Amino acid sequence: MKMSFVNVFLLCSLCAAQLSDVSQPESLKTVKIGDSATIKCFIKSASKKTVWYKVTTGRKLKLVVKTNSQYNVREFSDEFVNRSSVKFDMTNNHLTINKTSWEDVGTYFCGVLHISEVQFGSGTFLMLTGAKTISDSVVQQPESKSVRSGDSVTLSCSVHSAQCTAELTSFMWLKNSDHSAPEMIYCSDNKNNISQRTDRGRITCEYNFVVRSRDDAGVYYCAVNACGQILLGNGTRINNADTESISLSPTVIALMLSNMVLGTVTLLLVVTFCKTRMKKSAGILFYWNFLCSQTGDTVIYTSVGLAHSSIRPRQPTVKANKDAVIYSTLKP
Repeated sequence: MKMSFVNVFLLCSLCAAQLSDVSQPESLKTVKIGDSATIKCFIKSASKKTVWYKVTTGRKLKLVVKTNSQYNVREFSDEFVNRSSVKFDMTNNHLTINKTSWEDVGTYFCGVLHISEVQFGSGTFLMLTGAKTISDSVVQQPESKSVRSGDSVTLSCSVHSAQCTAELTSFMWLKNSDHSAPEMIYCSDNKNNISQRTDRGRITCEYNFVVRSRDDAGVYYCAVNACGQILLGNGTRINNADTESISLSPTVIALMLSNMVLGTVTLLLVVTFCKTRMKKSAGILFYWNFLCSQTGDTVIYTSVGLAHSSIRPRQPTVKANKDAVIYSTLKP
């Protein structure tokens, strides 16, 4: 009961882990089945106590090893005690698994123990491959698909194997996304009815799941284990249509908003400038009308006073002469 509580605590800490101090440079580690695999972990801040945990199918958490660099102590779990080793100090913690088997496939997390928290790395997925005894490559359908949240998705994986029976063939589905390490999401056993063998010797496995959120988007790979030999498919990309319609990045949105503000400010400046020019050009407009009003031998002289009060015209004074000249005076 105590161990289960500790596992729950560490799993919660793993989900909310700060990844700044722990670095796992390889998100995917691929080796041949039976060979040794070394998963590297680097620690920026010197730490005395470290751990390795493995997340398996169904996201079950398994302790691999605990280390204490101060006393040079390492403690492996029963599953790894006889075939694993760890090389560690204050800033390095590298896990080595000897003679890998199919059960070693999973995501391995390197963690640093502090007084109040556990900091984990981003994780490294260990994938095993073998000689290609399967005649045809693994075929996955479809190659890509866009779905919305709540939609059901069916992924199909088939392989032709003339040397291996359906009872000795199992399938595994891996998910790889841009924001997390690869993880194993499904593994068939030899007793279910998902794997079906056709007359031509082709074995097919279908995996069904419901898209819950945009986190389900990514590339889903099918891995086939036929008589101990493993082959990977080309992958099926699942795109979330909910996020495709809103594909504007924060940078693009910021640029659009800045352009809108700049356009509004420019428009206000133009309007203000036009109003100022219209007031200054009022006298020029009157003078232009005066020049245009000269017709024939008749000249009209007009004196205009620009004032805020109303203009009251007076009777003009006219003198008879050979050429008629009209003097008009307007005073406020």
